[in-house]
Amino acid sequence: MQDLGRPKTNRVSESSSSSYGRRGFLARAGTVAGTAAIGGLAGCTSLTGGGSNIDTLNVAYKPVFPFLQRHVMDQQGFFDELGPSVEQTNFADKGLTIVKAYADGDIDLAFMGITPVIKMKHKGIPGKVTAANHKNGFVAMAHEEFGSLWEKHGADAFQKFREQNGRKFRFSTFPKGSVAYILVQYWLREELGVSPDVVEIETLGGAGPVRQSLLTGNADGTFIMEPIPTALQLKDAPFEWLTWSGEFMSGQPGGVMFMHDRLWKDSPDLAQSIVEKHVRATQLINNKPDTAAKAVSQTLGEKLPLKVAQKAVRSKASNYISNPTEIVDGTQLFVDEMKSLGQIKQTVDTGTIFEPSLHREASQ
Repeated sequence: MQDLGRPKTNRVSESSSSSYGRRGFLARAGTVAGTAAIGGLAGCTSLTGGGSNIDTLNVAYKPVFPFLQRHVMDQQGFFDELGPSVEQTNFADKGLTIVKAYADGDIDLAFMGITPVIKMKHKGIPGKVTAANHKNGFVAMAHEEFGSLWEKHGADAFQKFREQNGRKFRFSTFPKGSVAYILVQYWLREELGVSPDVVEIETLGGAGPVRQSLLTGNADGTFIMEPIPTALQLKDAPFEWLTWSGEFMSGQPGGVMFMHDRLWKDSPDLAQSIVEKHVRATQLINNKPDTAAKAVSQTLGEKLPLKVAQKAVRSKASNYISNPTEIVDGTQLFVDEMKSLGQIKQTVDTGTIFEPSLHREASQ
């Protein structure tokens, strides 16, 4: 594995919710041409036209690595520069989800995964991805004993494992419908041609439970994002990389910035400014990784020591971007995969998911 910030001002408030056969298709693809305290937010936003006629910008997020731009924008005071007050809600692993709050109309801007976005667009919920957060961000890891089988037998290692242990290899990853779950399904079936007879996929509610499942020996491997791979490495845990999504899926989508239609249509200047701040945050992450590491470590507190964050942000699985067109092909593949798994009934046109014009303007 290859080897922020200014304090928040009082203008930005944060609430806590106690209440988420196409082998090589994307490997061959290049770049593509072309919710806030839940109970009382609905109606708090005033979008009466123009560029900045909004009283409160309601932002939803989960405090994980794929949303590093949100953490940088927060810690560096970028939200303060927007004009309206900003109400941020940290949606933890339990209770009301970002999708539900967004669908209820309480959220203007959400930092979330591409799979719930696909599900929302499948239901016709208004909003567009106006910026991507990262791509190629997942790592397949397995116990070092399996690693030797993998080196020798490749995809056949799963069958060898069953023959030797009398049971299926067990992957532990995030819930059905998550980016990780869709990705491991694709990798096993489309890339490796591995039969479900030799692999079991255990779904758990978050990085903490997945890590615990690995460390207790309940799981043999995982498909997961940073900083878990780095944290395991620094603990000298007996797990090693098998592959990462950048090796077989160039442009694998992950976290995105999803903007309500009313924001980018009715307050275009504010929407443009938000995307410009996102681009600045991405540039900071790539140019000053230690500052970015400090931002996410401060956001997560004792759950993510600074040392782990500093190494994880330099991982080859940490690929932070803003340009949404870089993940359009990957998103189409995810749409197809979700349909084949029965998670959506009909396909979703990526044209209804993305609005790249704001990023184009921000990049000029």
